[in-house]
Amino acid sequence: MLPCLLALLLGAPPPASVHQIDKAFGRPIEIEIRDQAPAAAREAIGKALAEVAEMERLSDGTSPGGGRGLAALNAAAGKGPQKPDPRLLAMLAHALAFCYWSEGANGPLGRDLNALWGLRSAVAAPPNADQTEKAAALTACTRLTVDSEKGTVALEAAGGLDLWGFAEGLAVDRAVEVLRQNGAVNGFVRIGSVQRGFGRGPTGKGWPVDLPQPPGLEEPVGRVYLRDHAVAVAALADHPLGASTPYLSQRTGRPTEGIVSTVVVTELAAEAQGLATSLFILGPREGQTRLGSLRPRPSVLWFMGTGAGTPLQVGYRWSDANRR
Repeated sequence: MLPCLLALLLGAPPPASVHQIDKAFGRPIEIEIRDQAPAAAREAIGKALAEVAEMERLSDGTSPGGGRGLAALNAAAGKGPQKPDPRLLAMLAHALAFCYWSEGANGPLGRDLNALWGLRSAVAAPPNADQTEKAAALTACTRLTVDSEKGTVALEAAGGLDLWGFAEGLAVDRAVEVLRQNGAVNGFVRIGSVQRGFGRGPTGKGWPVDLPQPPGLEEPVGRVYLRDHAVAVAALADHPLGASTPYLSQRTGRPTEGIVSTVVVTELAAEAQGLATSLFILGPREGQTRLGSLRPRPSVLWFMGTGAGTPLQVGYRWSDANRR
């Protein structure tokens, strides 16, 4: 704020907003910086986009990732501890923590289960009970060991890692770190439906985000203002192939029913996305019980239904979200 006031007193215009849109993880990525000289802001955005591209490469289960990415870890299943890129190690540690927090409902070991239901490529028909049971057994949290002190990851034989529902939030947080390291004090990053704002925003209230309207709801959901906070949405429409549900319970191996979408507001984008996907699977009854153990406590909104009629809204500390 002080540099802007000095610029006005000296007769020079305040630093302009610098805004750039690109693509990452198959979704739009948007970065905006205010209150920084344009040249410095463009340089910071370029570095942040490069970091997001690295996060995408490392978390791609189909790309070797220079031998230290997710595909390399999957190829080394059953071969003992491996030493991945430190950023991927942190991603897996984060996702594994959600596996234990949700008691196996959602975590990073869903590669084969996701493939059965056509998450990554189309399938001719839904899997049968025997197939889902076998794939769900491979998602057990104990099949993955992450040793942060040694910097190693060990995946049991026949297991497969997939960071669906986690990677974008972690990439948003890394982008914010890079922006701040390069002098940004007021900025915004979005990848798909995962968004984080830091600093005062355009008008001092934080960065405004209009929440998506779920099917069947006639009135708008509203707007939140992100001031050093993030928001993430998990919804039926998230499926990359446009069919079936995008979120599977790794306990049962089957799709979640009765949830249209979940919205989570909390401090970090990684936490917001991990919670949004996990709470979509858990639902409000079990989800609210588990949320009591978290600090800081997030604000959560569930939309219950099938998508055909008006959804029922269930909130958890939703009034704490900055909506003015």
